[in-house]
Amino acid sequence: MREVADQTEGRVRLGPATLYGSIQTLLEAGLIEEVDAPAYDDSEDERRRYYQLSAAGCKMARDEAERLAGLLRVARAKNILRGEHV
Repeated sequence: MREVADQTEGRVRLGPATLYGSIQTLLEAGLIEEVDAPAYDDSEDERRRYYQLSAAGCKMARDEAERLAGLLRVARAKNILRGEHV
């Protein structure tokens, strides 16, 4: 939850129910998978879980990034964006 808030400069905030519901949905869709704790993790909290994108999740993320890049190209070509986004 903190990492999402940090990465979005506070524009997106997830509550526990939203986060865990999203994780469950992504697991069921096969877009993420649970993995072992990294070697550097010294947490003794048995409830802590780690996830990574699955192959299908990587493909979907790549496809979405390409789609958004295409929209950005159109917006630039039409001079829709101004300032830091151009």
